[in-house]
Formats: sequence, C-alpha cells, structure tokens
Amino acid sequence: MQADDLIGEWKLDEFIVHRESGEAFHWPGEQSGTLIYTASGYVSVAQNRQPLADPSPEDAQRVSNFYTGRWRLGEAPGVVYHTALQSNAPAVIGQTMRREVEKLPDGRLKLSGQGLKESVTLIWSRLG
Repeated sequence: MQADDLIGEWKLDEFIVHRESGEAFHWPGEQSGTLIYTASGYVSVAQNRQPLADPSPEDAQRVSNFYTGRWRLGEAPGVVYHTALQSNAPAVIGQTMRREVEKLPDGRLKLSGQGLKESVTLIWSRLG
C-alpha cells in the first residue's frame, strides 16, 4: 500500500460491525459516507445513516460519525493511522486510530479497525 493508493475521495459502500460474538452486523437503514485523504496528510471521514421509522435505543445513537485529522502510513504494510483533530465523538479527539487497509481486486478500499465499541470494516469506492 502506497500513499497514492489512498489519496483522493471515496464513497461508502458498506459499513459492517463485528460483534464480540463474531456476528457481522450491518446497521439498518441507508448508509452514506465520504472519505478524503489529502497528499498533505489530512483525512476526513463522514458517515451518515438515513433516519429509521422506529429505531432501537442503540440505533438512535448511531446516526452519524464524523472526524477530521492527520493520516500516515504505518511501518508494516497494510496499516494506516488516523489521528483525530475534530470529531463528533469527543473521546476520539487526540486519539490515534490504527486501521488495516487493503485495496480490493475491484479497486475498492477496505478499512478495518476498532470503532467506539466494536471492531468495524468499511468498504469505499473511489469517486471520480
């Protein structure tokens, strides 16, 4: 994985939560999101879900996720780090988050790592 493989704009295709039980859980409702990596080392992540008619208490709390920050490739292949500068989740600000990154055969980007509660995987398609 090289910086050029990441730099650019991406749209969210899939958001998967990996429960402690091993279950792969897709959040209900229509998802949308944008991921931007700049050549100068900034990252922006924005993720929304359309409102649900009758959300569970957990679903009601998981409507959006936003942060901006700095990014860098890890020393190990397939690792990228995001350090949050701003976020809608105050606990994330100032934290460095490790993400495993893989370019899929179809050109999409797969990012996996620890979310606020569980491990998550996000699949992104390049825009433009």
